[in-house]
Amino acid sequence: MIGFEVIINKETFVGGVQDGVISVIIDRLLLGSRNELTISFGGYDVKANNSIHWLKNELFLGDKITIKVIEVMDNISIPIETKSHRETNFKHPSNIGLQLSVKGEVIPANITKESIHLIATVLNDKNKSEIELDFIIVEHIDNEDTSKHCYKNTLALGDVLTIEVKE
Repeated sequence: MIGFEVIINKETFVGGVQDGVISVIIDRLLLGSRNELTISFGGYDVKANNSIHWLKNELFLGDKITIKVIEVMDNISIPIETKSHRETNFKHPSNIGLQLSVKGEVIPANITKESIHLIATVLNDKNKSEIELDFIIVEHIDNEDTSKHCYKNTLALGDVLTIEVKE
């Protein structure tokens, strides 16, 4: 299976799931008294119905992070956290998608497999604010990853966006 090898300085973490999703997220937060730089490496295993984290760390000046896409065999790191998700009887129909309405535009996003992501970010600085909106579809089509920005734009104070769950 395909996975990631994450190396921070000389410490290595390997993760992957046969049926599911994994991600490496680096967050930088400088807001008020909070001054944080963190890395998270984890995912979701469909078969086991649980979330897994191999890494949740602060990063510091001088740290070097290398992320490699690798073929994972039996060399997966021991998770630092595993959280089971309780089974529910409710299952979403496979044809459910999301519809974003923003600035007079209506943008539908439907998938047959994989994921839809809506990421709204506000960065406040002393003299200005930057507001970004990304609406992204990630799908596997004929064994190729296809990432498509359905919508990418800056927002302004007073802008309203609505997300509806639709068929």
